[in-house]
Amino acid sequence: MALYLSRLELQARVHAGKEVEQWMGHADEGDYTVIKWLCLAPEDGHQYSVNYLESFDEGDENWQLVPEFSLLDPDAEERAAFDSVEEAVAYAVQIYGASPDRFVPGGMLAQEYARYWQGKNASAK
Repeated sequence: MALYLSRLELQARVHAGKEVEQWMGHADEGDYTVIKWLCLAPEDGHQYSVNYLESFDEGDENWQLVPEFSLLDPDAEERAAFDSVEEAVAYAVQIYGASPDRFVPGGMLAQEYARYWQGKNASAK
Protein backbone atom coordinates (compact mmCIF):
# COMPACT_ATOMS: atom_id res chain seq x y z
CA MET A 1 0.00 0.00 0.00
CA ALA A 2 1.26 3.44 -0.88
CA LEU A 3 2.28 6.02 1.66
CA TYR A 4 -0.05 8.95 1.04
CA LEU A 5 1.22 12.36 1.99
CA SER A 6 -0.69 14.66 4.28
CA ARG A 7 -1.40 18.07 2.77
CA LEU A 8 1.35 19.57 4.91
CA GLU A 9 3.84 16.88 3.83
CA LEU A 10 2.88 17.42 0.18
CA GLN A 11 3.56 21.16 0.43
CA ALA A 12 6.81 20.64 2.34
CA ARG A 13 8.14 18.10 -0.19
CA VAL A 14 7.39 20.29 -3.20
CA HIS A 15 8.79 23.40 -1.49
CA ALA A 16 11.93 21.34 -0.81
CA GLY A 17 12.32 20.73 -4.56
CA LYS A 18 10.84 17.23 -4.76
CA GLU A 19 8.10 15.85 -7.00
CA VAL A 20 4.88 14.26 -5.86
CA GLU A 21 2.68 11.98 -7.95
CA GLN A 22 -0.86 10.67 -7.99
CA TRP A 23 -2.29 7.57 -9.63
CA MET A 24 -5.40 8.60 -11.58
CA GLY A 25 -6.48 5.16 -12.71
CA HIS A 26 -6.72 3.35 -15.98
CA ALA A 27 -9.04 3.03 -18.96
CA ASP A 28 -9.53 -0.02 -21.13
CA GLU A 29 -9.52 0.98 -24.79
CA GLY A 30 -10.27 -2.37 -26.40
CA ASP A 31 -6.87 -3.46 -27.68
CA TYR A 32 -4.90 -1.71 -24.94
CA THR A 33 -5.14 -0.16 -21.49
CA VAL A 34 -4.23 3.44 -20.70
CA ILE A 35 -2.59 4.35 -17.37
CA LYS A 36 -3.25 7.88 -16.05
CA TRP A 37 -1.30 9.85 -13.47
CA LEU A 38 -0.32 13.32 -12.32
CA CYS A 39 3.03 14.76 -11.38
CA LEU A 40 3.29 17.96 -9.36
CA ALA A 41 6.80 19.39 -9.40
CA PRO A 42 8.78 22.52 -8.62
CA GLU A 43 9.90 24.53 -11.64
CA ASP A 44 12.70 27.04 -12.08
CA GLY A 45 11.91 30.44 -10.63
CA HIS A 46 9.45 29.69 -7.82
CA GLN A 47 6.75 28.07 -9.90
CA TYR A 48 5.05 24.70 -9.59
CA SER A 49 3.78 22.57 -12.46
CA VAL A 50 1.03 20.02 -12.79
CA ASN A 51 1.63 17.45 -15.52
CA TYR A 52 -1.14 15.05 -16.52
CA LEU A 53 0.16 11.96 -18.29
CA GLU A 54 -1.30 8.95 -20.03
CA SER A 55 0.69 5.91 -21.11
CA PHE A 56 0.19 2.41 -22.38
CA ASP A 57 -0.04 -0.25 -19.68
CA GLU A 58 3.23 -2.02 -20.44
CA GLY A 59 3.99 -3.26 -16.94
CA ASP A 60 4.16 -6.70 -15.45
CA GLU A 61 4.99 -8.18 -12.07
CA ASN A 62 8.66 -7.22 -12.49
CA TRP A 63 8.45 -3.88 -14.34
CA GLN A 64 6.23 -1.28 -12.73
CA LEU A 65 7.97 2.05 -13.35
CA VAL A 66 4.99 3.90 -14.80
CA PRO A 67 7.00 7.01 -15.88
CA GLU A 68 9.06 4.72 -18.15
CA PHE A 69 5.99 3.34 -19.98
CA SER A 70 5.42 4.64 -23.53
CA LEU A 71 3.25 7.75 -23.56
CA LEU A 72 -0.06 7.42 -25.35
CA ASP A 73 0.62 10.63 -27.29
CA PRO A 74 4.09 12.11 -26.62
CA ASP A 75 3.06 15.38 -28.30
CA ALA A 76 -0.06 15.90 -26.17
CA GLU A 77 1.55 17.35 -23.06
CA GLU A 78 -0.95 18.63 -20.52
CA ARG A 79 1.04 20.92 -18.26
CA ALA A 80 0.14 24.04 -16.30
CA ALA A 81 2.33 26.22 -14.07
CA PHE A 82 1.34 28.06 -10.88
CA ASP A 83 2.86 30.46 -8.38
CA SER A 84 2.06 28.29 -5.36
CA VAL A 85 1.76 24.64 -4.45
CA GLU A 86 -1.75 25.31 -3.17
CA GLU A 87 -2.83 26.68 -6.58
CA ALA A 88 -1.28 23.68 -8.33
CA VAL A 89 -3.10 21.21 -6.06
CA ALA A 90 -6.40 23.10 -6.46
CA TYR A 91 -5.99 22.94 -10.25
CA ALA A 92 -5.27 19.19 -10.16
CA VAL A 93 -8.38 18.65 -8.04
CA GLN A 94 -10.64 20.83 -10.19
CA ILE A 95 -9.45 19.82 -13.67
CA TYR A 96 -8.43 16.17 -13.22
CA GLY A 97 -10.40 15.06 -10.18
CA ALA A 98 -7.27 14.50 -8.12
CA SER A 99 -7.55 14.02 -4.38
CA PRO A 100 -5.35 16.27 -2.26
CA ASP A 101 -4.96 13.34 0.17
CA ARG A 102 -3.73 10.73 -2.34
CA PHE A 103 -0.39 12.13 -3.50
CA VAL A 104 2.68 9.95 -2.99
CA PRO A 105 6.34 10.98 -2.95
CA GLY A 106 7.98 11.06 -6.37
CA GLY A 107 9.18 7.61 -7.36
CA MET A 108 6.50 5.76 -5.39
CA LEU A 109 3.93 5.61 -8.18
CA ALA A 110 5.21 2.09 -8.86
CA GLN A 111 3.57 0.96 -5.61
CA GLU A 112 0.22 2.30 -6.80
CA TYR A 113 0.71 0.55 -10.14
CA ALA A 114 1.66 -2.70 -8.36
CA ARG A 115 -1.61 -2.66 -6.42
CA TYR A 116 -3.56 -2.06 -9.65
CA TRP A 117 -1.60 -4.78 -11.48
CA GLN A 118 -2.16 -7.35 -8.74
CA GLY A 119 -5.87 -6.54 -8.65
CA LYS A 120 -6.34 -6.85 -12.40
CA ASN A 121 -4.42 -10.14 -12.55
CA ALA A 122 -6.18 -11.62 -9.52
CA SER A 123 -9.56 -10.97 -11.15
CA ALA A 124 -8.35 -12.44 -14.46
CA LYS A 125 -7.70 -15.84 -12.85
